[in-house]
Amino acid sequence: MIHEGASIIGALIAITYVSVISNILWWMLHIPKVGNLQQHVSRITRETTKFARIVVPVQGDVVSDRLVALASQMAKFRGATMDVLYVVEVPLQLPLDAVSGDEERQALDAFARAGKIARRYDVKINRRTERARQAGPTIVQYARDHNVDLLMMGDVPKSNRRGTRYARSVEYVFENAPCEVIIDRPPME
Repeated sequence: MIHEGASIIGALIAITYVSVISNILWWMLHIPKVGNLQQHVSRITRETTKFARIVVPVQGDVVSDRLVALASQMAKFRGATMDVLYVVEVPLQLPLDAVSGDEERQALDAFARAGKIARRYDVKINRRTERARQAGPTIVQYARDHNVDLLMMGDVPKSNRRGTRYARSVEYVFENAPCEVIIDRPPME
């Protein structure tokens, strides 16, 4: 039943071509599962327990408020605990326990703002104040010590950062954090 002018070689080439194209299409539309059953179970467990502890370092500004609102929504959805961390940077010439009344008021104001936002989402926050020489290493150490799953930080863009894109503390946390980091950065004005 071969048509006149058609050869067996041509028919074999056509069958091979159709077979290859069919296999490629089947392969593209059927993504193979990677890993065994134990790996799938551990991935699902990891995803459901992800973000059980969220930390938001705050400064009492609008960017911090946005992050507290986002973290509150995530904490409510995940049933996670949420820590609000205020780091008081103490200059090198002063002892670490030297904190002025103004800095304490700023921390209390930041906690009050964060608490007000979190209450809108029915989320309770743990308030933590840390005193340190630099905020970045303190935030990373806090994340390690408290098994934090997610850090949410804000950064206000500035043009005078000598070639770096982020604030020193944000850059340090982003590079050294033992957990996932979300950075909220509004557009430069």
